[in-house]
Amino acid sequence: MRYKFYREHKYVSFALNDLERHIAKTNFRALKEVKKIKSEFEEIVQMLKGHAQYENNALHELLRKKHSPVYVHVEEDHKHYDETLENLRLSLKEVIAEQEEEARVEMGYQFYLQYRKFVGENLLHLHEEETVILPELQRLYTDEELKMVEADTYRRMSPREMIEMIGVLFPHMNPDDKKAFLTDIKDCQPNKFIEIWTEIQPHLRDCPQTEQLRRF
Repeated sequence: MRYKFYREHKYVSFALNDLERHIAKTNFRALKEVKKIKSEFEEIVQMLKGHAQYENNALHELLRKKHSPVYVHVEEDHKHYDETLENLRLSLKEVIAEQEEEARVEMGYQFYLQYRKFVGENLLHLHEEETVILPELQRLYTDEELKMVEADTYRRMSPREMIEMIGVLFPHMNPDDKKAFLTDIKDCQPNKFIEIWTEIQPHLRDCPQTEQLRRF
């Protein structure tokens, strides 16, 4: 099986759709509820910006080195999404500033439609990355070369950061995804892997494939 990036897309998709469902149920007459949406939205924005920056700087850089242009459209999407997210932020700010409840309800509905459209566009974006970018990376590089990208990430992460990452991602992944993440960590940072092993066990109950990784 070829080395894969983008497994974290399962979490990205869940997070965006989870917020969509929350917005859909929000009582926009209640400012307390709207402000909670604002807080959750800001967390989504920061997550997406960090994710896009990683892809631009790490994965797309590999393609630039090989003079492959397939990343260009995806990076254009990233720029477009920055603008879209800023517009959504401004829309939500206007909702919170509105004093008239009926107007706030209508503005909240329009915000929901804008956000739902963004979620749909992002799903197509994720699909392009996994069906266009990933195969091109696999065509141009060996699995060992691709693995070195994640090696640098794990070199910079502390054991606590790894545990927190696993706590966020693993509830949305299947056993093979989990094993792939843990294999990378063990191969790249064996000492850190030993440190985190006991604490991550609750996330591995459905994952007998990882038992062989216990051999430190």
